[in-house]
Amino acid sequence: MSKKHRKVILCFHGTGSKGAIFRVQMARICSLLGSEFDFLFLDGPLECAAGPGVLPLFANQEPYYCWFAGSGTTIDDSMAKIIASMEESIDQWKTANPDIEAEFVGGIGFSEGALALSLLLWMQQQGLAPSLPRLSFAVLSCCFFPAEASKWLAERANAQGEPQACINVPTIHVHGNRDFCLGRARRLVRNNYKSDYATVLMTEAAHHLPTKKNEVADVVDHILRLSKATACRG
Repeated sequence: MSKKHRKVILCFHGTGSKGAIFRVQMARICSLLGSEFDFLFLDGPLECAAGPGVLPLFANQEPYYCWFAGSGTTIDDSMAKIIASMEESIDQWKTANPDIEAEFVGGIGFSEGALALSLLLWMQQQGLAPSLPRLSFAVLSCCFFPAEASKWLAERANAQGEPQACINVPTIHVHGNRDFCLGRARRLVRNNYKSDYATVLMTEAAHHLPTKKNEVADVVDHILRLSKATACRG
């Protein structure tokens, strides 16, 4: 029996959440994109307390997960755990879907998940994550981008002989006009993404995914266009 080809998007939840919760939060976007993509909702590699916006709606759904540990753990250590966790999740998904020939084409990340996805994009660009499928595009919503991550990117870029880390993967950056992370998310786009490849969508939102019908439709439209454009590039 021939396998069915499907494009798959990897989904990275926010801190103190989990893949199953992010699936609920992404339901409208996934419904509108379901004919084009399958979605693999990842769990962060570390257990933690419930994060912002998780309670009370998702109470009693432990364990909750995060992508990065606190003080005393380096970003290098965290990225190694993230990559290992992703490898395991992808292998499990393939085993559970033997009739699908999966093409892992992109990623969608929210908050701390968007940070993990950003650092992964740069590592893949540098050939530093060869065990994972190379992502052709990404969507980053309300990206949490602390100073430690900026410093890590700069140091790793300098070690590669580059003046600064500049990610040239086609991306959509969804910013909320009332998001407490807005300034940092803008700084990430300005300093670490090649402007020709980065599209910013401003939404009327705090620290959450878009909820207005027209804004959700706009995000979906941009994802479809970006997917087609990157497929042509490939």
